Formats: sequence, C-alpha cells, structure tokens
Amino acid sequence: MNLKTSFLITLLLLIGLSKEILVFNEEILVLFSFGIFIFLVYNFGSTMISSELDSRAVKIQEEFAYYRDMQEKTLTHLISYHKKQRLLSDEIKFIFLIVKKDIDLLILTYSKLFVKSFYNTIEEKLKKVVANESKFSSLLQAKISNEVYFFLISKYSSNKDKKNSGILLNNSINYLSNIK
Repeated sequence: MNLKTSFLITLLLLIGLSKEILVFNEEILVLFSFGIFIFLVYNFGSTMISSELDSRAVKIQEEFAYYRDMQEKTLTHLISYHKKQRLLSDEIKFIFLIVKKDIDLLILTYSKLFVKSFYNTIEEKLKKVVANESKFSSLLQAKISNEVYFFLISKYSSNKDKKNSGILLNNSINYLSNIK
C-alpha cells in the first residue's frame, strides 16, 4: 500500500466516526485493534516472521535429514548384522556336521576297539579254560592209566598161567598207550 491509499482510508474512517455512522462499543474497538495489529504485522513483521519460519523450516528439514540418515545407517547396520548372523549360522551348521562326522567316526572306532578287546578277552579266557581242561585231562588220564595198570597187574598176577598173563598184560598196556 502506498501513502495515498493509507491517507484515504484514514480520512474515510475519521469521517465515518464524526458522523456517527460507526459507533464505538467494545466489539468495534476489538475489531479496530485487530485490524491495526494485522496492518502492523503485515507491514513491519512479515519479513521477520517469514525469515523465522524459513529458518525453522530449514532446521526441521535438517533434523529430518539427520534422522533419515540415522535410519538408513541403522537399517544398513541391521542388514549387515543379519547377513553376519546368517553366515555365522551357516558356519555353525557346517561345524556341527563336521563334529557329527568326527563323533560318528569315534563311535565306530571305539565300538570296533571294544569288540576286538571283547574278543581278545574271551579268547584269553577260553585259552585258560582249554589249558586247565588239558591239564585236568592229562591228570585224569594219568590217574586212570595208573588205576587201570594196577587193576590189570592185580588181575593178571593172580592168574595161574604166568606166560599168558604176561602177554595179555603187555597187549593191554600197548592198546591203552595207543588210545591217547
């Protein structure tokens, strides 16, 4: 607005007041004060308000950019963490498979070793049993042989025919010797 229009509006306002076209009451005074406030704000405070709003807009835009960058960094970090976690999970599965194969191999080896040890133990005990049985058999045979020998000697020595008894005794002893 220029000076002529301001002067014209002020003059019309004064004429309206002097002729009592416009009566002053509280509502009119509030309306008049509000109009003056708007006029003063528009003419003198508009650049200050717009510069303040512009600076606030820039500050808000910078904050949004900062938080957007933070969000992007966070998402990038979370994605890399997720990739690392999946890689670690795959490595753990691979290690688990290797350990499982090793454990299976150990179990197989120890089971074979156990079976071999078990067979060796049984074989040693059977050898001891056979040795004891062999000793027992030889002792038993010796005992029986002596008993039979003494029985035959006593039987044939009581016989009256010494020559036939001697031949029969020798034949019996030879026969028993060949039986083993």
